[in-house]
Amino acid sequence: MRRINRRRFFHSLMPIFLLLFLSGPVHSQQSQKGASTDDLEDLLGVIESPTKREAFLNNLKGLIEARRTMEGKGEGAASKDEKQLRIVRLIFDRFEALSKDVRKAAAGMGVMLEEAPAAIGGIKRFLSQSENRARLFILFLDAAIAALAALIFAFFLRRPVRSATARMKDLPSRVAWGFVYVLFKAIPFAGLCVVFTIMSRVFPSYPAGHTIMLLFLVLLLLYQVAMATFRVLFSPDEARHRILALSDENANYLWIWMRRFAIYTFFYFMATRSFLWTHTALPYFSLLRGLLLIPFPVMLTVFILQIAREIRIQRKRGEEEDEPEDAPEKRGTRMMQALIRYWPILSVGYTWAIFLAFILRYERGFEYLFHATLGTVVTTLIMLLALRTMDWAFQRLFRINERVRQRFSGLEEKANRYVMIVRKGFAVAVTIVGLGAIGEIWGIPISDFVASDTGGLIILRAVAIIITLAVIISLIEISNALAAYLVKGKRRGEKKEITQKQKTLVPVIRTAVNIAAGFVGGIIILDRLGVNTTPILAGAGILGLAVGFGSQTLVKDLINGLFILFEESIRVGDFVMVDKRGGMVEAVGLRTVKLRDLNGTVHVIPNSSIKTLSNYSKVFSRTVMDVGVAYREDVDQVIAILEEVGEDLQNDPDYGKSILEPLEIFGLDRFEDSAVIIRARFKTKPLKQWGVKREFYRRMKRVFDERGIEIPFPHRTVYMGEPKEGPAPPMHVKIEENDISGPVSGQNCP
Repeated sequence: MRRINRRRFFHSLMPIFLLLFLSGPVHSQQSQKGASTDDLEDLLGVIESPTKREAFLNNLKGLIEARRTMEGKGEGAASKDEKQLRIVRLIFDRFEALSKDVRKAAAGMGVMLEEAPAAIGGIKRFLSQSENRARLFILFLDAAIAALAALIFAFFLRRPVRSATARMKDLPSRVAWGFVYVLFKAIPFAGLCVVFTIMSRVFPSYPAGHTIMLLFLVLLLLYQVAMATFRVLFSPDEARHRILALSDENANYLWIWMRRFAIYTFFYFMATRSFLWTHTALPYFSLLRGLLLIPFPVMLTVFILQIAREIRIQRKRGEEEDEPEDAPEKRGTRMMQALIRYWPILSVGYTWAIFLAFILRYERGFEYLFHATLGTVVTTLIMLLALRTMDWAFQRLFRINERVRQRFSGLEEKANRYVMIVRKGFAVAVTIVGLGAIGEIWGIPISDFVASDTGGLIILRAVAIIITLAVIISLIEISNALAAYLVKGKRRGEKKEITQKQKTLVPVIRTAVNIAAGFVGGIIILDRLGVNTTPILAGAGILGLAVGFGSQTLVKDLINGLFILFEESIRVGDFVMVDKRGGMVEAVGLRTVKLRDLNGTVHVIPNSSIKTLSNYSKVFSRTVMDVGVAYREDVDQVIAILEEVGEDLQNDPDYGKSILEPLEIFGLDRFEDSAVIIRARFKTKPLKQWGVKREFYRRMKRVFDERGIEIPFPHRTVYMGEPKEGPAPPMHVKIEENDISGPVSGQNCP
């Protein structure tokens, strides 16, 4: 007996020894050579000696504990990866099991076809027995009596059904009487089931047939309840009885699809229960059930894609009809477009995930999908609640009083200029946290990724990029704010003088600062993304040199433009003459100057081509007037008249504020062929000289006409010719008398 125990003990220890020998390199080498006789004798001595055996067992237990500790650490390190791959492995195992079932079912189809004649013969033998025929007759008789009772119930419920339908006027009554309508529609079929059950108890028949018939009636009851509910919700025939706010077309569309789903669901449950009842198809039930399940996800996919296409068409049509092409994009439009674009993909994927979980017989598949879906819904609701609460808090905290807002129209925009950016930042942060929580719910190791070195590095770089973007945006906003402040027309309620230099240089400096901030920020972001920016900077330097050497004219334009800007030779709003081209300065840039002449033509002149520049609106302007009168007029009298006209013009409320100094008369300037020229000039504000000159000429002409001062004009001499014989014939002039003033003024009578 002791020998037998030793042998069992030795056999039990042999696998452990073999494992120890194979666990290390030295042991593996010894195992290849084989154990010596001395080793076997020593082992036998250990087994026979109780003391040595006890010590050996203690050592062996210590080794086992040490090995378990090491394996535990290794399993702890690998548990995360194992957890991530568990679902994938299970899916592959289920696919393998499904493929085996398919192969098994395909192999058994031949057997099933071979057994078909025998099954048909069994049915014939079953029907050939009078007792079986009597049972079937009783079964159908019970069903007929139950159907008759259901028809009687339906006949007496016609008026209550019509009454319930007629009372569906407003929404509360539609809901209440809709429930009554469904109840009335279900009563006949419920009575059908009850009467059939009672008749089966009173007149028992074939038990299996009774079960199948009762299942059919219960499914028929559920189908009718579902269809009555859909009719109350959609009301495809009468829009005034409809609970849901749908158009007639959409209501009928949904009614058609719900009816399809209900009919196929009825067929699916009836077919699967029938297969279970027929023991012949029982081995192939899984395959048949899978084949019958396939139309469900296919129909749902078609339904989802049809709805998605219709939504896209309707939204596109509404945008084209309601919104103009240049309308600004409304808030939330991008999110709505993304939802419209991607919700069909998510819905179809979720539908097929449920189908695969059912097909693969993943016991925890529905549990996993249910918990993940429930967690996603709860997380989404919490995220939306947090966003709404945050919006409410921002609105309450940064709200401007209505009275103050009406009093100061631009105060709200000024006080809440950066609040929108901060609120969007918080919204993005809440959205990221919510999406991370949803990923964790679905088994995506977001927390492990964040805690890992790679995830931490990516997050740090993302934070650095966000900070860089914030700094860039801040610099751009500060430059824009300073530019707006410098060109603002008022300061502390008083008008602030804005120089043309500010109007010209401020936009240029602002553009330069924005470009520099964008370039430097882009280089920093690329560096944070791991891109080596040294070649980029070197390439930019080489490109700058190449551009500098290859575009010397451009460099000359830029240098001339800088001198023009800083010297203020011309400014925006000045009237200048550049190389025989005159016009109002619309823009002074680093490369070109834009002029718009009197005809509206815009002239773009490179700065390097400007040789001579005449500015007609530098600080002040002068308008010089050369007044010509006839030789016979008294010059002193004309000068006095001009001084009178100038004084009158200077006292004018409209033109006087444009005149800086009184009319300056230089005196008789020169003699022309038919006139003497008297020169005078006005000193006016910039760009006002032409208007003052035109008004002065108008008033001077009126006064000269009143006082008989002749303004010379070209004369034409008529030569009548001289004949060869003597003097020219006389020209007869007829002078018409005027009743009031006598002869026409200016005509000399012969």
